[in-house]
Amino acid sequence: MLVSGPDTTRLATTGAPDGPPVLFLHGTGPGATGALSFAPILPALGGFRCLVPDLVGFGNSGHPQDVPAGPGPWFARRVDAALALLDTLGLDRVHLVGHSYGARVALEMTLRVPDRICRVVLLAAGGTPVKANLTTLTGFYGNPDEAGMRALVDAQLSRPVPGIERYVTERLATAVRPEVRRSFQAAMGGGDPMPTYDETVLPDISHAVLAVHGKNDATISASASLFLAEYLRRGELHLFAGCGHLLQYEVPTRLGSLVHDFLAEP
Repeated sequence: MLVSGPDTTRLATTGAPDGPPVLFLHGTGPGATGALSFAPILPALGGFRCLVPDLVGFGNSGHPQDVPAGPGPWFARRVDAALALLDTLGLDRVHLVGHSYGARVALEMTLRVPDRICRVVLLAAGGTPVKANLTTLTGFYGNPDEAGMRALVDAQLSRPVPGIERYVTERLATAVRPEVRRSFQAAMGGGDPMPTYDETVLPDISHAVLAVHGKNDATISASASLFLAEYLRRGELHLFAGCGHLLQYEVPTRLGSLVHDFLAEP
């Protein structure tokens, strides 16, 4: 556990200790964690120093009780903690890889401290004007059991994934912890909204950005990544056919190679 501002952050590390640092920012949802989100693609990135935290209010990171309810305050706290983590680790610059909600965090970090960010990968990105379908996420705690978690995961997949049962089991075990449930419901409750990254702010980002999406994503439409590619000055786009929201599990080898090659460019 590391202190990041007023919070503690659970951080997993893999890859080369002396390699270029990459900060991985996971998505939202009951039971989401950094390790669960990115495990399938990390082997392809062994030459990098992979930093995989649980965002504040998720998994084994801190679950603060002084954050006002609502998406906006929780998002701000998570961004602050991610930036403080860079300070704690003594990192001047990092690459960012964000999935879904984590892509929104990555965009905010890039706008706030552009000199500390190198290249950026946004997977199934949230945060654009394209609205997400969060019904299966927000409805999970109405019946928080294995069947409910399997339904949540199935809604984010577009193809059979061998071994996905382990992912379901591990995510459920985290989701039913009382502090995890409280943090998720507080962050999804009524209150100030999160910022939206649209055509008025995206051109301010001068970084090389790769937007990746599954064409069959039923949680966040692939039009979100098309939007990013249109308005980011150096935005690139890759779409995976026959793929849904959990790209890391549906096409792990191809995605891992794509991310590696993009981050390895000078």
